[in-house]
Amino acid sequence: MARTMTVDTGEELRGFVEKLVESGSYKTNSEVVREGLRLLQEKQADSKLETLRRLIDEAENSGDSENWGVNDFLAKMKSQKDKDAKK
Repeated sequence: MARTMTVDTGEELRGFVEKLVESGSYKTNSEVVREGLRLLQEKQADSKLETLRRLIDEAENSGDSENWGVNDFLAKMKSQKDKDAKK
């Protein structure tokens, strides 16, 4: 079931939306707003993807990897925690 949302766009954006509808590019004001929100979603998704790609590049260029075991890692973390608790 569709729900109504009231949004105050301000005069400048309201005029922009109305011109797009008057030009025939969109049938309703809601179509314009939905399209704008879809574009914003895509932009954010692209930004997250770009961040992920950058992090992958950083990891690949950070040097040789080391083999480690989970038990050794957990022991090291516990030891560090114990040292921090004594401070």
